[in-house]
Order: sequence, then C-alpha cells, then structure tokens
Amino acid sequence: MSSPILTLDILRHGETEMDVGKLYGATDVPLSDIGKEQLLQAVKTIHQEPITQVVSSPLQRCAWLAEKLKDEVPVTYNRGFAEMDFGDWEGQDIKTLLHEQPNFQADVSQLEAPNGETFTDFHGRVKQTWDNYIAEHIEQGGHHLLIAHGGVIRVLLGLALHVPTQHLSSLFVPHAAWSRITIVQDRPPMLWFMNHQANP
Repeated sequence: MSSPILTLDILRHGETEMDVGKLYGATDVPLSDIGKEQLLQAVKTIHQEPITQVVSSPLQRCAWLAEKLKDEVPVTYNRGFAEMDFGDWEGQDIKTLLHEQPNFQADVSQLEAPNGETFTDFHGRVKQTWDNYIAEHIEQGGHHLLIAHGGVIRVLLGLALHVPTQHLSSLFVPHAAWSRITIVQDRPPMLWFMNHQANP
C-alpha cells in the first residue's frame, strides 16, 4: 500500500494597514481591506482541492483568514510560525535599515535584532515547528493550509530547495501568494510551485 501524501499549501497573508516601506514582524498589524480580499480570492482557488486542516500564525494578519475557515475545517494556531521579532527595528523604515544593516540583503543569517530575535534563533524556531508539524501529520496525509509570513515562508522554501541560509533574502514572497510542498514518509519534500497567485 502506498504511503499517504501530505500536501501543504503555504500562504502568505495579504496587504496590511502598516505604512508601505515599514518593517513589521512581531507587531500585530491588521489586514487592509485589499489584503482581506486578496486572501479570500486565494483561498477560493486553494479550496478547489478540499482543505482538511488549517494551521496559522496567531498574528491577526494571518489569523483573520483562519477564523473565516474554522466552521468548515479544523483550525489550529501555532506561535512557532509567527514572523521574526525585530525588536527595536519594528516599525522602522526598511530603506534606512537596509542602509544601516546591510545583512538584510547580504547575509540575513547574521541579523541580530536588538531586543528581538537573532535570525539563527528565528530559523531554528521555524524549522523545529515545521518538523514537528510534519511528524504529527505525515501518517494521515491530506491537504493542509499554512497561513504565515514572508520570513517564515522564506525559511520553509529554503529548507525545501536547500538554499544556503545567508541567501534567503533573495527569495521574493508576495502578499497572498502560496507555494505547495508535498511530503511522503521517508522521502525528501517536493516543491511543486512557488508564489502562485489567484487571478484578480
């Protein structure tokens, strides 16, 4: 008998009400009206293949969609899939930070946010959460939806593609885009596509 297939569609939240060009990670900013519509269009396409389980970051820009789906499918929240805590950099201008902290692009693995997380700790947190989630669900398989953040998704794509950690900032993840990874027990993960977006 063939092993079950665990299919994970990894969806980034939509646009938020945070000013464009500002950095937000642990800051719990709400979705804009555009961002909500983006997510509704995305999940309509994803749900054409029935979703059996939803797991979401607890931050409201992700949890908003999970709450919309909880009457249809089981929903859980996992803080391990929350965005990196940028500490004192939260709310700052991204262009200024890129100038002052060149590792945002040159070598993201060296980032150490003052009063926040180091990238090493963030990466380890996300990887451990991902490994635990797979171990918990691999035997049942099914079509799962993970609603998360750009930084989290870069880590997960990097793991699937074996991208060196220092180069993860080169992976672009648009709002409300999703990528699909399938996993079969005792086999390496397979990336089916990246950054798929619903037609407007």
